[in-house]
Amino acid sequence: MYLNEFACIVLLGALGPLAHAWTRDLQATNVISNLQVPYNRTVVGGDPLGQLSLNDSRLQRTVQGLAPEQVHLTYVSDTQVTVSWATGASNSTAASINGNFLSKTTVPASFVQYSMARITYTYNATSLPSTNTFYTQIYNFSNANPALNYSSPIFHHVTLQNLTSDTLYYYKVGDPQYGMSQQFNFTSAPAVGNTSYPFVLGVVADIGLTPNTTVTVQHLADANPQVWTLIGDLTYADDMQSNGTTTEGNGSSTYSYVPSPEGTYQPWWDMWYRYMQDAILSSVPFLPQHGNHEIEAQYLGVDVAGLDNGLQFQSYVARNPTPHNQSGSTNPLYYSVNVGPAHMIYLTSYDDFSVTSPQYQWLVNDLATFNRKTTPWLVATFHAPWYSSYVNHYKENECMRLAMEDVLYNNGVDIVLNGHCHEYERSNPVYNFTVNECGAVHITMGDGGNIEGLNKVFADSPGQCPAPNTTTAKSQPGGYCPTYVYDGQFCASSQPAWSAFREPAYGHGILTFENSTHALWQWNRNLDNENVNMDAVYVIRQLSCSNKASFAVGAAPTTAGNATATAG
Repeated sequence: MYLNEFACIVLLGALGPLAHAWTRDLQATNVISNLQVPYNRTVVGGDPLGQLSLNDSRLQRTVQGLAPEQVHLTYVSDTQVTVSWATGASNSTAASINGNFLSKTTVPASFVQYSMARITYTYNATSLPSTNTFYTQIYNFSNANPALNYSSPIFHHVTLQNLTSDTLYYYKVGDPQYGMSQQFNFTSAPAVGNTSYPFVLGVVADIGLTPNTTVTVQHLADANPQVWTLIGDLTYADDMQSNGTTTEGNGSSTYSYVPSPEGTYQPWWDMWYRYMQDAILSSVPFLPQHGNHEIEAQYLGVDVAGLDNGLQFQSYVARNPTPHNQSGSTNPLYYSVNVGPAHMIYLTSYDDFSVTSPQYQWLVNDLATFNRKTTPWLVATFHAPWYSSYVNHYKENECMRLAMEDVLYNNGVDIVLNGHCHEYERSNPVYNFTVNECGAVHITMGDGGNIEGLNKVFADSPGQCPAPNTTTAKSQPGGYCPTYVYDGQFCASSQPAWSAFREPAYGHGILTFENSTHALWQWNRNLDNENVNMDAVYVIRQLSCSNKASFAVGAAPTTAGNATATAG
């Protein structure tokens, strides 16, 4: 069974006599066994491990000239949303684009017309040309075809200010001279604070663009989240060669593509945003996070830490205006926001995280401003998990855990959201691999539907424990940090006590903050194209823990019927 003795099962939401105070399971998920998991079920649209076709109508550029496309919303605050879009077609070119590109090219102005009325636009917002972004992906390798170098469209970013919280807005984007978009709409987020209950956050990771992705995103949209977050690995464009094929190996010298892993197919980013525009990005504010598949180094060699002077993460940064400046960060790879009743911290596994690093010092300063009276819940996100019992990526991020877990624990982080490992796993509250009611619940959600498929093997299965020297990630700083926490062994001999539930299957998560002490977590599996709720638990913030102490508002939910999140 996937559940262990620390996860208490409660049929129909009735609290059983053995239930722990810090979690409360809502349904009998222990009936799932290894043999019953339907790995890689065929989904509507073709091979579940194949990308959508490059000719798929949903991925095509349908606008003309300099009209806007790829519209998406980024959450900034309860009164601010950044609207982004692209103008102009991307292209392949053998020439590098220099810094004077924007001044030499016809670039439409950046306008957003918006209103609370469907027909008449009351407000207009604009931004300076200096906020526009673009990038190039240049392949400077010996067997690269320079004709496959990529130059992006121009990306426009306009921040809407002074929005009324929890209000429906209609909007269009573009430049009247070159064309405005169709009408979109979104509902602004509820006011930040300890009264914004229930607040519904959608969670996915490692999503890609496959038939499985389309199911995940449809189910997520059907759940009606007020804000949603993607915990890294958006498009998997780097799993494609620069000529658009999905063959990761090469062995060829025909100069038709760049060798894996340095090769990427940058037009796939444009296609991903076209699909996601209509699926969810233009209608629900988004909080972006990056992963290893966003690195996309523009040179031949081992990935290094961080932005690397504009040679890494360029597509992610140009397209996703993270609100890092507002939280005192100078790096778009880490930032924080207040959203509803939660303070959410976005850290990076792919830049220096040592105790002397700028990221660590920013984290300490950010936590010093955290106020549970305003936002009782503290949530941290980073792509590569600290707690995963699967073989793939096993203890890969241990150096980051050794550097940062103490500061997160001492400040009472309640929930940690991760991706990277292509499966689902939820921990009991844990600290230093020991079940601890004052620790955080870690949730790995790397099951969004990507092309690489599911990880299915547990490190505690007989003969499956990886050798410690094979668990170092080439794309993460920190080096080699093996720990032997299971009676002196590198791996456990059975499902670890900290692991509450695990299953290799595609899906999405819904996190509903019900009051200042109770949050309902639901993992919804994409089984046979149906949204199957397979793991549901209340995460309970223990006020007896000195690192989490604060006042509480509202009574604890008593049954599953109190849950207000809708699982599509």
